[in-house]
Amino acid sequence: MTAHHLTIMHYPPRQPYRCMEVESPSWEDIAAAIRRMDDNEYPVVQLSWEDVETCCEDESSFNIFGGVACGFALSEMNGWRLEDPNGSDEEVRLWQSDQGYFCERKNLIVEIELVLKLTRIYFETGSYDEVRRAWSEHLAPCKSAN
Repeated sequence: MTAHHLTIMHYPPRQPYRCMEVESPSWEDIAAAIRRMDDNEYPVVQLSWEDVETCCEDESSFNIFGGVACGFALSEMNGWRLEDPNGSDEEVRLWQSDQGYFCERKNLIVEIELVLKLTRIYFETGSYDEVRRAWSEHLAPCKSAN
């Protein structure tokens, strides 16, 4: 079993935003949406394991903000954010259109392949614990190098 729903927020220039909804998305749908993220016109991708009309209805949805220009932040609506303990508290704007989205530099992932890996774990398991475990394993070599 995999995630049930994908929401892609689209902010076309000089037009109101719209949510593009995909029921029963494939991994290819999700990977393409993430690769298209640009922090302006396509700044948000969300995944849900619930049967919802939009991921915005699911407070436990997996949220990806940002884009290849500035980096990505992974979070849950209830407040969890992926965090690098060695990162700084400097504020970074990841979403330039509409109200935007701000986080701290320690919440950024700049490698798109790592974003894809962590997102795929959530897509396949629906588990934030599994995402955190994979993130910890990614950080472990960095800790031992210090």
